[in-house]
This record gives sequence, C-alpha cells and structure tokens, in this order.
Amino acid sequence: MGRHASAEPAPEARGHRTLVVWAERVAMGLAAGVVMLLVLRWANLSWSAAAAIAVGVTVLVPVAAWVASTVPGHDDGGVR
Repeated sequence: MGRHASAEPAPEARGHRTLVVWAERVAMGLAAGVVMLLVLRWANLSWSAAAAIAVGVTVLVPVAAWVASTVPGHDDGGVR
C-alpha cells in the first residue's frame, strides 16, 4: 500500500457551474443577435433578411463558445 494508496479524488459537482456557463453563452448569443438585427435594419436591410441573419448569429455564438471551451489550454512549457 504505502503512500500511493490514497483514495480517488471526489468528482467535481458540475450542476450549478454548468448551468451558469450555458446561461452566459445563451445571453451572449441573444445580445449578439439583437445587436446584429439592429445594425442590419439600420443599414436598411429587409426585415426578413435581417431576422434570418440575427437568428443565425444567436445560434452560432453559443455554439462557437462551446467549441472554444473544448480546446485545451495553452501549454507554455513552464517558461514565463
């Protein structure tokens, strides 16, 4: 047994933190969609085209944030 016989670490509870992260992603997507809709309407694009693009942005932003969260962090090799 010896010093290496320690118990396995307890798994992290992910419930609340995961919900907060996804809420932030969705809120950012909604904000980006609203801004995109306003900018495109200001640029005199039709309502249907502006709404379609805004919906795409609203979906794309949270998906892009999720994909970015799956990328491993930068390993600087201990050099600072």
